[in-house]
Amino acid sequence: MDRKKDIGKLLTLLCPLIYFASYLTRKDYSIVMEAIIQAESLSKESAGLIETLSVISYGIGQIASGFLGDRIRPDKMVTTGMIITVLINLAMPFSDASLRGILWFINGFAHSLLWPPILRILTSTMERKDYENVAVNMNIAGIFATVLVYLSSSLLWIRVFRNWKLTFLVDAVIAALITAFWIIYSPRIEEAMETSEVPSEMKKESTTPSLHFKSFLIFSGFLFIALAIILQGMLRDGIGDWLPSFMANTFHMESDSAIFGSVILPVIGIISLKITGIINRRFVNDEVKASAILFICSFALSSLLYGIYEHDRNITLIIASLIVATMHAINLFLVGIIPSRFIRYGLVSTMSGVINSLTYVGSASAIYGFGYLSQHFGWNTCLFTWIIISLLGALSCFLAIKPWNRFRKQRSSRDIL
Repeated sequence: MDRKKDIGKLLTLLCPLIYFASYLTRKDYSIVMEAIIQAESLSKESAGLIETLSVISYGIGQIASGFLGDRIRPDKMVTTGMIITVLINLAMPFSDASLRGILWFINGFAHSLLWPPILRILTSTMERKDYENVAVNMNIAGIFATVLVYLSSSLLWIRVFRNWKLTFLVDAVIAALITAFWIIYSPRIEEAMETSEVPSEMKKESTTPSLHFKSFLIFSGFLFIALAIILQGMLRDGIGDWLPSFMANTFHMESDSAIFGSVILPVIGIISLKITGIINRRFVNDEVKASAILFICSFALSSLLYGIYEHDRNITLIIASLIVATMHAINLFLVGIIPSRFIRYGLVSTMSGVINSLTYVGSASAIYGFGYLSQHFGWNTCLFTWIIISLLGALSCFLAIKPWNRFRKQRSSRDIL
């Protein structure tokens, strides 16, 4: 029992640390993108395309990673992904704009090797309550990393040293140290997975046959959930990545000031996830219904922002951050919790990969699309799309509530029909 607790404590520390390192080496380009645009006179489209390539490879890689994560050692996949991203981040400052697209595409795939295997590790060794706590902490760790990149880039590397390249180098060094820590303890993770019994609350039922995906997709409401996941990815990463440029263009700010101001985005995200985690543990029994309510909140906030965004810089920052905060909460419900529903089918990693890839379908389309809209039609048009996306997300979740609850309660694959 003590050994099981020790492994649980180790994973409670290691998994958020890896997610922290992942966000350092995945979000750094989007955070300093406005500085690169100003330093090298790049267009928004060309700069945004580099990030879009990364998001595309990340999304595609999630499917492969999810499939492999249920079949090979997940800790080795995490190690491989982290080593690759450290090397890519070390190379970025010494590459020209054309090569950066290729490197960042590879970086996206490297990060796709992390989330599904980690979920398999956690669901194989923890009870549902402990798993959900660690899932919340992982998301918070990622946002803490984003805060660190925002602050270090705006206050130190760009403002003091006038060099955005230091962002990549410092983040790579920190990620390398965390990766070394993970490698040292990998043998204990493997041993825990081999010796641990399947957690009682999440074990596979012997009476449950394999999942029939055709029936599942048609009758479970998952297609509506999939659309909602895509839409939350559009708002979470689309707004998050373009907020510094939006603020710089709208209020005529320097890149370091715009980046520094945007640090409120992840700070409010952390608060949102903490509150969501508490509410989830105590009150939420339906992750899809909770997501629908949050999309309604996003719709109200987006409508308010559309009407007043040019009048006050601070209010604009706060409202935009609240919109992204609602998306972080939705991400926790739809991307963090729903994959655990498939442990009885032995498909946690596979479904995690599929579900997470949907997020980055939305991210890729929004990162490029918002850049295109702002470049050719202005930010006013871009902000209007946020209202439409929020409304569609709410509608998708409401349509999925009843069939998804029926799927969750089924005893056999025929019960869903």
